Amino acid sequence: MRTRRSLRKTLAVGILAVSLAGCSATSAETDAKSSSSPTTKVIPAQDGPGVTADAITVVDNYYFDATAPVDKAIFDAYNAAGGIAGRKLVRADQPQINVPATATEAEQDQATCLAYQQRKDKIFAVLNDVIGSVKRNACLNKQGTVVQPWSGSVVDSSMFQEAPYTVGTGTLTNKRLATAWPALLKSTGFLKDSIKFAVVSDGVGDDDKIAASTFVPELEKAVGSTPQLFKFNSISNDQKALQAQALSMVLKLKQAGVDRVVFFGSGSLGPIAMAGAKQGLDVKYAWPYSAVPAGNGVTPDIQAAVTGYAWSLADVGVPVGTQKEMLASNPAAATCLSILAKAHLDLAQNASTALRLCDGLNLLKQALEGSGSKFVNAQAFMAGVEKLGTFDSVTTFKSGFGPGRNDGVLALRKSVYTPSCKCFKYTGSDLPISG
Repeated sequence: MRTRRSLRKTLAVGILAVSLAGCSATSAETDAKSSSSPTTKVIPAQDGPGVTADAITVVDNYYFDATAPVDKAIFDAYNAAGGIAGRKLVRADQPQINVPATATEAEQDQATCLAYQQRKDKIFAVLNDVIGSVKRNACLNKQGTVVQPWSGSVVDSSMFQEAPYTVGTGTLTNKRLATAWPALLKSTGFLKDSIKFAVVSDGVGDDDKIAASTFVPELEKAVGSTPQLFKFNSISNDQKALQAQALSMVLKLKQAGVDRVVFFGSGSLGPIAMAGAKQGLDVKYAWPYSAVPAGNGVTPDIQAAVTGYAWSLADVGVPVGTQKEMLASNPAAATCLSILAKAHLDLAQNASTALRLCDGLNLLKQALEGSGSKFVNAQAFMAGVEKLGTFDSVTTFKSGFGPGRNDGVLALRKSVYTPSCKCFKYTGSDLPISG
C-alpha cells in the first residue's frame, strides 16, 4: 500500500519561488439551487480553465505508459457518446517539474500548482489525484481547477474546507473514518473477547492528530476501555529505517500484551505486520483497506491475520471476478468494463484502472450536465454535485454527497483473506458510514 507521501514520488514535482494567483468570479449567469441545501450557488457566466466551446481538458493523475491504452479507449468511448456538457474530452499530460531532493512538501505543492497555472493548455479537472495534499489542492481550486482524489483514499479532515472544489466518489476523510469505524469494529466482532488492544497511527498528514482526538475516544466509547496509541512514521523512504522502526514498534506491542491492533490512516503499516510475524507477535489486525498485497515478504499467514474494512471496489488484491460480481447490477460499471472488452484489453489487468477513470468522468458529466448552467466551471461542478444526492459509483459500495461533505463514501464492508483464491474477498453486508 502506498502512502500519500510515497505516491508523490511517482509524479513529477518541483519548486519555483513565486506567488500563486487564483481565478476570480464574475457576474452570475444562473442561481443554481441545490435540492439538498438551502443555500444558493452562484455560477459565474464564464467557462473555467481548460474549457472552450467544444472541449474540456483534463489530467489523469494515474496515467502511465502502461495505462495509455486504457485511457485512450475510455476517452474515445466517452467522446463517441457525446462527451461532457456538449464538449469533447481532451486528456493532457501532467506538468513535468524538476525539484531538488531537499524540497519540502510545501515547496513541492507550490511548484506543482504554479506549473498548472503557467501551462498553455489549461486544465479544468485533475482526475485520480494520488497526491492528497490539502494545500496543493486548495491552490488548484483557487485557479478554477477541480480535483478528484484517488478512489479508496483517506484524506485529511481539512481537505474539503480548504479545497472546496475537491470531490471524491470513493474518498473518505480521516475524521469520518475515526468517528464511524469504532462502532463497526465492535459490531462485526473484531474486538470480541479482546483482552487488550492498541491503535497504531501512520504519521501521514494529520492522521496522528485525528487518531488521538477522535478515533481513540470513539473506540473507548465502543468497548469501554482505553486503547494504547502508538505512532509510526510510515512516510520514511529509508527501508532500513522503516524496518528498524517496525521492530521497535513490535517490541512495544509485545510488552503491552495486546492481542488486537487497529491501524489508522492511509499509510503503509505492513512493515509492522511483517516484523510482528518474525517476532512471534500473536495478534489480529484491523486495516482500513481491503487488501494487504502479497510480495515483499508478506506471507499468507500475515494476510490471514488482517481483517480489512474496505470501501473501494478497485483495490489491488481484489480479483476482477469479485469486482464484476459486486457491480453486476450497476449499468455504469457494465458500460465501463464493456469499453475494455471492445478494445480487447485484459479485464483482470486493467479493470481497476478503468473503473477509477470511469467513475471520475461519470461524476464530472453528471454534475456539470445537472448544474443548470451552460457554463463549465468549478462553481457549476459543485452546484451539480450537491444536486446529485446518491451517486452510482463504480469504485465503492455506496456513494453520495451533501452540503459541506465532498467525500462520497457512505459504506464500508469487511474483507478477509481467502486461501482458495489467494486474495481478499468482501464478506457480509454494507456497514453504513454517517456524517
